[in-house]
Amino acid sequence: MLSTSFSNQRILRTKIREINQARLTGATRLAYIQTSEFNFMEDRKMTEPAKVVTGIGKAELHRILVRGYDLNKELVGKITFTDMTSLILRGRLPTANEARMLDALMIILVEHGMVSHVIAARLIYHCAPEAMQAAVAAALCGAGSVHLGSSEWSAKMLVDALPADTQNPAYDEIATKIIDDYSARKQRMPGIGHRTHAEGDPRAETLFNIAKDTGVYGKYCELIQHLSKLSSERRKRLIPVNVTGAIAAIALDMGYPWQISKAFALIGRTLGAIGHIAEEIKNPMATQIDAAVKQALIYEPVRT
Repeated sequence: MLSTSFSNQRILRTKIREINQARLTGATRLAYIQTSEFNFMEDRKMTEPAKVVTGIGKAELHRILVRGYDLNKELVGKITFTDMTSLILRGRLPTANEARMLDALMIILVEHGMVSHVIAARLIYHCAPEAMQAAVAAALCGAGSVHLGSSEWSAKMLVDALPADTQNPAYDEIATKIIDDYSARKQRMPGIGHRTHAEGDPRAETLFNIAKDTGVYGKYCELIQHLSKLSSERRKRLIPVNVTGAIAAIALDMGYPWQISKAFALIGRTLGAIGHIAEEIKNPMATQIDAAVKQALIYEPVRT
């Protein structure tokens, strides 16, 4: 007998008529029925409205829900932005120690001087002052493998070499394999070394100290420290863990996926970029930057 899961009676009658016309019997008849039912169920899945499921938030007529909390009654004025960051990214409010660590991760990269990202933000704002978001986006688009954004690749390097469920890892052995791999490919290890802070990145040291104070410091922090130590021994000079490497290791030890580790740089540098735009409004320097470029520019046309 055909399954009663066929809700469309017209299709049901059509299938019965096809079976009778084909004069199918026995196993052949059963196989045809089963195949027809499968195809019908697949077709019905395709015609059913798609379900979009989120656990983050929902806006209703008189309230806004965020991770199951009422935004106005339970969150605003009662939690910090750092708490909200944990709630959004992890689905729960942080412990006191987690909040302190998370706060440090978001603060550490807010500002690093007149670097290329914020120069881009200032120039774009000068060109389009009606679109601050474009200027901020210009700064954030520069968060890549060279500057600001290497934390995600450092985190991936660490988690690929040391899976989360590894017990009693041999840090020196794992670190040696990583170094050998990057050396063979003639690639720089993300999260290790810094041109400005060649004698040690003070931001990384601060983050590691907070990680130890809060009990966050774990196997990924330990692994990246071993990478720094062994790299320094090979090159006969200090190769320090840089700030993005520290962020990567700490984020992993806190339980964040490697893909999210860049988020802390983006959150912090968003504020930094807006700060530079605010200064650009009060004390414009985009024209001076433009003039400096033109003064240094040497035109050397090449015709082939």
